[in-house]
Amino acid sequence: MAISNPDSLRRDSDLRLIHALQLEPRASWTELGRALATDPVGLARRWARITDEGLAWITGQRRHFPAVAIVEIECAQGKAAETASLLADEEIVRTIDHTSGGRDLVAVVAASDLEALSAFVIDRLGDQRLITHARTHLVTEVLVEGSDWRLNALSESEAQRVPRAKAPRPRAARQVPADLEAVIVRELYRDGRTPTGDIAAQAGVSNQRVADAIATLRYSGDLVLRTDVARSYTGWPINAWYFVQVPASSIDRLRSTLARLAEVRLAVTTASRYNLVMTLWTRDLADVNRFEALLEKVLAGARIADRAVVIRPAVHLGRLLDARGFVTGLSSVHDDPAPARPGTGQ
Repeated sequence: MAISNPDSLRRDSDLRLIHALQLEPRASWTELGRALATDPVGLARRWARITDEGLAWITGQRRHFPAVAIVEIECAQGKAAETASLLADEEIVRTIDHTSGGRDLVAVVAASDLEALSAFVIDRLGDQRLITHARTHLVTEVLVEGSDWRLNALSESEAQRVPRAKAPRPRAARQVPADLEAVIVRELYRDGRTPTGDIAAQAGVSNQRVADAIATLRYSGDLVLRTDVARSYTGWPINAWYFVQVPASSIDRLRSTLARLAEVRLAVTTASRYNLVMTLWTRDLADVNRFEALLEKVLAGARIADRAVVIRPAVHLGRLLDARGFVTGLSSVHDDPAPARPGTGQ
């Protein structure tokens, strides 16, 4: 008789809950209990443990910044960790990965406009003595975003039972005042499941008004809630960046083709020497080469110009990560994020 591994059972239960929260990050524990046929109190306790351990987290963020870039960074010998630490304190920096290959770091940066982005890349990075070289790839379109990635830990029927975000009430205001929106984004950035009562207390308005405002912002697409999970806990422990040259005639096919590839976490078109940059998760290192062959097969004429395996994550959407990808805290500038325009992330 086989003996179940308690750690494996706990991980499976964790991933099922995380998948449900990917489908609807603000679903109530009662709703999730019905969907997963589990005690709601137990689910709440499980999520509290998951977040305390840094295994998964929920972020509220605006949709997209007008100016986004992928930046490859080469550092002075032995200075990659120090550089990553310094960049983590830059509000414009969304994600930082330590990578193999022809660069030490890959960063995702997002700004309110091209002028702010260029000021950071040219002035801030150019003045940083720890950095010897930086290559910037301006993003022209986001094809696949990390907020759309799913664990697939639930069966199809279970996933269908998870309630989705509700449309705003007919009586809800169609416009959200800027000051209320700023409070909502700030609080949900820190914790996407922050109760409406807590936000209402911060904003000095009623619970109903906050609930209506959140529904309105989500329905319009101005606010996105996403549930992220430490890569090492998912069964997809390998993360790789790809820099690809794709024939212009194939770009239109990318939207549907890449969305069907479970490994793809982020895919963007860029105005640079490469016109496609992607990051993906795989189950082992051998899959990195297998994916290259698959991509070149499904995208006729595509050429992998370069690739880089992530050897250690550092920052993800303003959250500091340890070597396992577990959250250890918020970076200092993101502890109270300004109400700027939206960002993008893996």
